Amino acid sequence: MSRRGKIAKASTAGCGDHLSALPDALLHHVLGLLEAGEAVRTCVLSRRWRHLWRPIPRLRVTDVEAFRSVERLSGFVDQLLLLRDAGSVLDECLLDLRGLLRLDDALVDLWMRRVLACHARVLRVHLYANLPASQEEPLVKLVDQPLLSQHLVRLELSGVYLEERLFDFSSCPALEDLNIADCVLHTDKIFSQSSKHISIRGCQFLWDMRPTHLSAPNLVSLQLHDCNMIPILESMPALETASVNLGHVYEEYCDICDNGGLELEECECGMIVIYWDDDNDRKRDFSVFLGGLSSATCLELIASPEMVTFRRDLRCCPTFNKLRSLLLNDWCLVADYQILLYFLHHTPVLEKLTLQLSKVQIGVHRANL
Repeated sequence: MSRRGKIAKASTAGCGDHLSALPDALLHHVLGLLEAGEAVRTCVLSRRWRHLWRPIPRLRVTDVEAFRSVERLSGFVDQLLLLRDAGSVLDECLLDLRGLLRLDDALVDLWMRRVLACHARVLRVHLYANLPASQEEPLVKLVDQPLLSQHLVRLELSGVYLEERLFDFSSCPALEDLNIADCVLHTDKIFSQSSKHISIRGCQFLWDMRPTHLSAPNLVSLQLHDCNMIPILESMPALETASVNLGHVYEEYCDICDNGGLELEECECGMIVIYWDDDNDRKRDFSVFLGGLSSATCLELIASPEMVTFRRDLRCCPTFNKLRSLLLNDWCLVADYQILLYFLHHTPVLEKLTLQLSKVQIGVHRANL
């Protein structure tokens, strides 16, 4: 054999399928980093790859525009979940469906519940959102039934319409992180016994009999940003960090709720049900949210000067016995600095105060206030 032939043979021998020789666990990890369609297509590479995609720990359905129709997408997702190895662990599932403007409500809900049936630990569902929702451009509405999972640890939802019973997370005892963005929340109560971190951003709250309550007794961190109202916060004794940003919310002054007027039927803000009892007596020591935040050690409160709920809450005089870091913006300087003075008098261990004024932050550090 010539020298050139020997070199060619040696080169061919060195180009074996080293990728297929890797352990299954490593290949599963690599496939889990791919978009689900790409991961499934590897089944045609060889007999070795035929079923490797079935137990992968992550499912990422993101390139929905490639399916060109809801019907083709539906068929793929159905088979993706049904053919998955039943005993495999699903660490995470991402359903990024923002490439399609309109999806069937029941279909999205079915996919979510099938993913949870695969023992998913993390579920992320993202759809297009155009708030406030309207009849012309409605959001996908999930079925009004609780989610059931003993394994779900983190849930992220965006661009969906959520109703009452779905906010009862008592059937998700492992849930720790709840992240909701750009959704309609039509409920009187959000309840999660196990959640430690909750973020609600850019959402539209709707309620029927009473304003929305948030009950999360084991919560450690809370973020409420750019919503149309503040939910009533129940006791959160484990809370450490909270950020409330309602800088674009405008509330009308109400003679009943703000000044104790007598003609209760003339309440202008609709919040009379929380400030007055059935005997038409004003409730004492009632707080919408400051009482629920009073256990925090780090707190940010951003609001517009027209945000009257904050000032109403000051009447109940909660003391922030653990608060060490506080950020406030211009709203605390109205009424001759009375709001700012209130916080200074009710934060006995405060170490850091930041006033955010017209986009300029002024940090005030003190050893002893």
